[in-house]
Amino acid sequence: MFKKPCHGYITSLYDKARKNPVTGRVQPHWGTDYGSHSDNAIIAAAAGKVRIAVNSASGFGKYVIITHDNGWETVYAHLSVINVSAGQRVGQGQKIGVKGTTGNSTGVHLHFEISKGKWSNKYTQHVNSALYIDDPDVRRLQTMLNQLGHKVAVDGLYGDGAIKAVNTYQKANKLIADGVAGNATMVSVERSVQSMQAVKPTAPIAPSKKEEKLLELSQTQKVELANVYKHARGKGVFSSAEHEADVKSGKITQDKAIFLNGLIAGAALNGGNRIK
Repeated sequence: MFKKPCHGYITSLYDKARKNPVTGRVQPHWGTDYGSHSDNAIIAAAAGKVRIAVNSASGFGKYVIITHDNGWETVYAHLSVINVSAGQRVGQGQKIGVKGTTGNSTGVHLHFEISKGKWSNKYTQHVNSALYIDDPDVRRLQTMLNQLGHKVAVDGLYGDGAIKAVNTYQKANKLIADGVAGNATMVSVERSVQSMQAVKPTAPIAPSKKEEKLLELSQTQKVELANVYKHARGKGVFSSAEHEADVKSGKITQDKAIFLNGLIAGAALNGGNRIK
């Protein structure tokens, strides 16, 4: 796995049918473009030896090619500054240059390529570099898309799943639907997540239940209360069926005991004894 060679969002993907933004002709794009950032430093994606570090008249402008220990090569093009020289050994993460817009370029960015062997303009060994880099910005994008209901693997690789999810999001939000999550799309996704979190309903707070102490009724109290209910029913006075059931069971809460004591006192039966 290679390390992301710079900061910044992807602005253009590996695409064999891409239209050249300068000429307008269909011309394969053999690498991944990373847009401008507050920190435009470029680092070696893996350890290796610098094979080429030149300011050319080709479409690459100022560019660097590094040969890695496994024989693969990486290309860094359109640089404004080159900080290494041919033959120099570099470690992974070492600064090798600064993004620019030299060569065939329409704005400050890094054009990055990976070849499974010595690079050549035949492009026979080129691979999609976005599938060989665990990009933290892509990982964050994938996480946010999942929060918004899209199902995409969170692996930091900008593959078909990410492209499809981004394209779907762009269409739904009236953005340019090209499947590339550049600055405009990333800002929109971030705002969508923030809006969703702002209106997310909170779980209702369950009302607290009052703990009530159960009182045990004596046999005498049960008889007294039974007589109270008999008298209340005979006189047409309101009595609670719930309370009467509690009396028959022999257990009652303190609040209900206070209510029933009132009935006993009012009926003045059997000496009007109170529940204590």
